Amino acid sequence: MKSDWIDLGPLSEFPAEQPVLRKDDAGRRFACVLRGGEVHALDDRCPHQGYPLSQGALRGSVLTCAWHNWKFDIATGACSFGGEPVRRYATRVDGGRVQLNRAIDTAAEVRRLVAGLREAILRDEPARALREGLRLGALGLHRAETGLGSLHLAFEVLARDGAERAEHGFDHGLALLADLCTWIERGWVPAEEAFVVAAHAIGEASARLGPRGRGPGKAGGRSPLARIADFELDEPEKVSEALAAERRDEAEARMRELVEVRGTAGARRALMPFVAQHLHDYGHGAIFLAKALELAGRFSAAADEVLAASTVQLAWATADTSLPPFAATRAALARVAELPLSGPEGAVASAASVASVDGGAAAPAVSASTRAAPLDPAERAAFEAEVLAGERQAVEATVRWLARGAGPLALLGAIGHAAAVRLARFDPAWEQRLDAEVGVLDVTHAVTFAEAAAALGREALPREAAQLAVLAAGFVGKLRAADVAHVAHVAHVAHVAHAAAPAGAAARAPGGTLLQAAEARDVGGALAIARELDAEGRRRAFAELAPFAAFDAAVRPIFTAHAVKTLEALQRLESSDPQPDGAYLEALLTYLVPVRRELNARRIAAVARKFMSDGRPPEGLY
Repeated sequence: MKSDWIDLGPLSEFPAEQPVLRKDDAGRRFACVLRGGEVHALDDRCPHQGYPLSQGALRGSVLTCAWHNWKFDIATGACSFGGEPVRRYATRVDGGRVQLNRAIDTAAEVRRLVAGLREAILRDEPARALREGLRLGALGLHRAETGLGSLHLAFEVLARDGAERAEHGFDHGLALLADLCTWIERGWVPAEEAFVVAAHAIGEASARLGPRGRGPGKAGGRSPLARIADFELDEPEKVSEALAAERRDEAEARMRELVEVRGTAGARRALMPFVAQHLHDYGHGAIFLAKALELAGRFSAAADEVLAASTVQLAWATADTSLPPFAATRAALARVAELPLSGPEGAVASAASVASVDGGAAAPAVSASTRAAPLDPAERAAFEAEVLAGERQAVEATVRWLARGAGPLALLGAIGHAAAVRLARFDPAWEQRLDAEVGVLDVTHAVTFAEAAAALGREALPREAAQLAVLAAGFVGKLRAADVAHVAHVAHVAHVAHAAAPAGAAARAPGGTLLQAAEARDVGGALAIARELDAEGRRRAFAELAPFAAFDAAVRPIFTAHAVKTLEALQRLESSDPQPDGAYLEALLTYLVPVRRELNARRIAAVARKFMSDGRPPEGLY
């Protein structure tokens, strides 16, 4: 570090035990205190809101900002009350004159700012976290080409910190971070606002928690070189084996080692067999893995923590499809295991296997190019109708098409469209019932799981992609009871998303935009505008609604996370759909625009009282 000493004047002009202001030729301000024969110099601008510390009060070695009572140790710059520390400068006295070194030790400053940023996240103080992130960015260490701008390093710290302190592994805050980074890079949302939202979502979930405990697992205390040298003795499949046996510490340790040796691609390959076996945690297993891979690809320095967190989440996950209600899905997966699948994306089925699945004559052989092609409109419509009819019909239709040679990705595209239709059909009466815990977020998972399955399936083995298609179809079919026509004991309905003229319609001025309708919570008006849009108009609509989803649609981070990931999933599904229509945007508006109760105290109390009375679970979708 090259020194940059400037003269602040004669020592005689610095009164003892009293803060004074000094400036350099550029107007930079320094709060200086002569105490114990030494001149201490701090940034004059309080790191909280910039008020002058030189006008504060000194008691002992503590300088207190007069405006908000923040307190700083003049010897270190540490903050003992308030928030982040203040920058301190080296001084000396030469020939009776005080000199100050303006040079900044960049490495020390990075350490200071990162520590302050992490403490802010730990305490769930997003405003402080953003200030520290902006100071970190002002050092100019980020790559100029990054789409996250000067906040790139702060976002990377946020990803790493959130991953290592997530008590039970990868969670909604980290998934939200992945999508918000994508939106910043597209120019959909400002980086600063997005950082605040992500920092709060991550901070709230792990407030005041230390790093997640790590058992010795497999890695133990061996050096990185030793681990690399004998890595081939442990195949990546052992990660899935450890997960299946609930050896969580071992699975996490193996994943860290795998990322070190084989990177993100190796982590994907190790986790895919486990993820493709079941629907985990209402779809979160695949959803969070897809987001973890995105984050790891974007922030390579945090890849080990992010993918370890995803492994931990899977280690704690419930295998939903192992439960009694998913018998049809399990049977379908067993049939997929018997299909002779091959090729990079599709399925190769022998004539005998097609006949056995269809119960009819053997079908002719299908070329690889046909297998990779999407279903034609009539075939797709028929398939989607079966997916929407119920779990059994959905999975049987999926296996039948796989046996005929249809590609899993083509089927997942159709399943994603069916999931959007299911979300648009959600009956809000479910959210008014006090005897059930069903909400619209449950149905959004069918959309986000279908999109995650397609994303993972693009680089999966053929059988894994086929399994993901079966799981996605069964999930969409299983949620049929959420549709308007299938809700029993309908309670009072606050609103119906498909109403042509909702009560709030008058709030929308004639000729208003889709965003204005959304902000007015005018569902009918928003849907009317959306139905007039062409494909390009729908593409712009997703971008237009992104800030509303991220900053305005909800208050609690869990609801914001679902709003963001659902919009992103629907946008991706439409973008990749060879036969796109308005179903994706209609599903988004039906879900996103209505005002939804984020904490239903009456329902929570009613469900608890009922359980204590009869010991039975609340009403659900299956």
